[in-house]
Amino acid sequence: SKLIKMDMNASSDFKLLDRKVVQVLLELPERNTFFRALTFWAGFRTETVEYEVQERKYGQSKWSFWSLMKYAITNATSFSTLPLQLVTIMGGVSILFSVILAIQTLVRYLMGTAVEGFTTVILLILIIGGFIMLSLGVIGHYIARIYEEVKGRPKYIISHVTENVPGTAVGSWKREHRES
Repeated sequence: SKLIKMDMNASSDFKLLDRKVVQVLLELPERNTFFRALTFWAGFRTETVEYEVQERKYGQSKWSFWSLMKYAITNATSFSTLPLQLVTIMGGVSILFSVILAIQTLVRYLMGTAVEGFTTVILLILIIGGFIMLSLGVIGHYIARIYEEVKGRPKYIISHVTENVPGTAVGSWKREHRES
């Protein structure tokens, strides 16, 4: 999906996984996982096995509308900070709209056709609300960064480690400084 920047169209919860992939997924410290996206995130080569989904013959799904909504929100927030970015954007748009409205109101006042009512109060509420939303968005970005760190996902998945060949400088800095 576009929200998590992964192609989930050909994805399913039903997967045949190599033991290496399973081990990588098991070593992740996360508790709330989005299995479909994590298998893509792991970066291993994939193959597709096409099958036709048969209609259910017996029983009914136990997924309620609200369970599906909770599932969708959990999955979207596991791999995306877009909802937090939207709050920031909405705050900026709200401030921009408020400033334009304030300028229009000021021009009308100077022309002698002032808007009646609680114009000043409404403008102040709109401007303050916009700044609050913008501030929440900025705080949300910090929280998103903390959330990414707390998840503890490794930056890279290393398939195997080789020993250094004698005479090469690869990794020598780490070895020298580890012993001191």
